[in-house]
Amino acid sequence: MKPIMHFGALLAALLISSVSTADIIFLKNGDRLTGEIRDAGDDLVTISTEYAGEVGVRRDQITSMEKNGDVAVAAENEPAAAPEPDAPEVAQESIRDLDWSGNVGLNSSFSRGNTDSQLLNLQANVEAKSGQHRYVADISTIREELEGDKVKEQDRLNLGYNYLFQGKWDSWFFAVNATIEQDPVARIDRRISIGPSLGYDFWDDAHRQLNFQLGAGYADEETDNSDESSTVIDWRLNFSHDLSRINMELFHNHQVYRSMQGRKNVVLNSKTGMRYDITDDVYMNVQVNYDYDTEPAAGTDNEDVIFLIGVGAKL
Repeated sequence: MKPIMHFGALLAALLISSVSTADIIFLKNGDRLTGEIRDAGDDLVTISTEYAGEVGVRRDQITSMEKNGDVAVAAENEPAAAPEPDAPEVAQESIRDLDWSGNVGLNSSFSRGNTDSQLLNLQANVEAKSGQHRYVADISTIREELEGDKVKEQDRLNLGYNYLFQGKWDSWFFAVNATIEQDPVARIDRRISIGPSLGYDFWDDAHRQLNFQLGAGYADEETDNSDESSTVIDWRLNFSHDLSRINMELFHNHQVYRSMQGRKNVVLNSKTGMRYDITDDVYMNVQVNYDYDTEPAAGTDNEDVIFLIGVGAKL
């Protein structure tokens, strides 16, 4: 995982870059964008500008690009210009490095008086992208007590790899996902699912994301001392929208899978909420987690709803 960058160091880096020679993207319609090229993928180039923030430009709309005024980065189907012999070496790979984004947050609630209860939730998610490859990780751990007794002890980890297609399959991607979960209080000693899927990106830029995945795979589940495994059908949806004008981000994601053998259980896990920016890298988080299980372990409920409020930091 990429280390969390200190805000002061990031601000200093931005100030230094602003006084250096700017990168330029030349468009087919005669316009040009000036700023700092942050990512140059096979289909989309992202440039950070002072006047419009991060802007994504499709490769097929670009005639040429210049990096630091020294090295010309070729547009699609165009040869790259050779650097001058005495020019400082600027590695093209530097703008193809993994482009990281993510956040980590702490949520809690406490009650004292007629009822004593407390809940703590630590969660983090990270997405990294390089060219046609995208990597996703999401982790959440929840501990809840009521009158001194544990009523939730849930840990959940989601890992995903996406291969982004090009050409006529642009916006489609192949994915491999794995989910690991445990909650001994709900008698889920272990729940693991893994499998490939096919996905589609409706939106995928610096300010909004919407995609779905449909696939099949394998699940192994140990609940209340009963161990079962089965093939599964898996559906996933991921949505986020950064409303920068009001310093707010909306998000929703869920996973639904159905076991095809044994209990033929249907499991739904979802997160829905908003993040409100307090500063550039600190936000307030409000969200609702909703889990549903058609055939839960004996003595437990079908659904579980948790309301969370807390703070977090952007990576």
